[in-house]
Amino acid sequence: MFTPPQISTNNDINSRSCIFFYYDRKRYKIYNGNKLNLPIFPNHAKTIKERNKLLNKLQQEFHNALLQGWTPLEIDKEVVQIKFVKETFQNILVEKLNSPYSKFYKRDLKKVCEQFLAFIPEALLIRDIKDLPLEVIEKFLNQFKTSGRNYMNKRRSLSIFFSELVRKDYLGKNPITKTSKQKIKAKLHEVYSEEELNIILGFLKKNNYNLYLCALITYGCLLRPHQEVRQLKLKHINSDFTQIQLSGAENKSGKIRTVHIPSYLSEELKNHLYGIEDLDTNIFTLTSGDSFNDDYFKTQWSRAKLQMTKLGIIQQNQTLYSFRHTAVVNVYRKTKDLHIVQQLLQHSNMMVTLNYLRGLGETNNEDLKEMMPELNLT
Repeated sequence: MFTPPQISTNNDINSRSCIFFYYDRKRYKIYNGNKLNLPIFPNHAKTIKERNKLLNKLQQEFHNALLQGWTPLEIDKEVVQIKFVKETFQNILVEKLNSPYSKFYKRDLKKVCEQFLAFIPEALLIRDIKDLPLEVIEKFLNQFKTSGRNYMNKRRSLSIFFSELVRKDYLGKNPITKTSKQKIKAKLHEVYSEEELNIILGFLKKNNYNLYLCALITYGCLLRPHQEVRQLKLKHINSDFTQIQLSGAENKSGKIRTVHIPSYLSEELKNHLYGIEDLDTNIFTLTSGDSFNDDYFKTQWSRAKLQMTKLGIIQQNQTLYSFRHTAVVNVYRKTKDLHIVQQLLQHSNMMVTLNYLRGLGETNNEDLKEMMPELNLT
């Protein structure tokens, strides 16, 4: 009635592998454990060894299921179901919007989904996703070649949808990988010298206290100003004003983050928040539960920078983020320890930290040469 499942694979990690068997003289290919409600996904493996291990497990589970009377007849019904372009994209968007991602991430996905579906000819929207030509995807992306950053942002957002289609086994490969890339011109956040830091902080303290406090926290705690700092509440600061703690949902890393508050900032916060008992009080609005709008510090900084530019105390490429970047550079110069910088920035791996420092012009390949092991041969 059926043959024992066999494995079909090769040594290319980028090609799809499966198991196959014959049932009532009909050949069936199985790529994952979905049909048995098992989380077995060989084609998501990162190494050949891991993939082979998962293939063996998949083979064993389906063999046992066949021996116990399971039949693959339901597969036939699912195979003929067409995964329409419009429907699949909208379904993935709903899943993403209902997940705990940042509102900016969701905003970008929603925008690119609307633009992509509006661009595709009506006849293709009701075609199977597998039949969507690469040429259409490329033409859509080419609209955004006004700048490398704009193009790559759209490319990255669109790729998320196709990656989900691959994960769900609706597609074999992500077609975005075949589209061209563009070089992104880095947006400089030029660091401040010690003299500039004191002058600019002095100006902000006198003319815009909230902006001053934001800059001081951005520098002293290496938090991101527009989200992490803007939404800080008294409850995030411990009773003796020595630590700030954010939950995974309150910072970009997605992990619980605890940062030390330096003494100069601790005293400033104690004075600023003196007498406030409601732990839900936002440290900038000084009202319970409320924070300023998303663009508050962006607007405040634009106005302040215009004044500082006229006074000649700030450079063109120096920004609010420059306080964070200045702190990073100062820590690295003091310690020469990438691991410490990585921990302070909550980067996922050392390469992200290294690229961050390279982007600030603080480290390059010559620096790495000095770290290579030495050996004196006699």
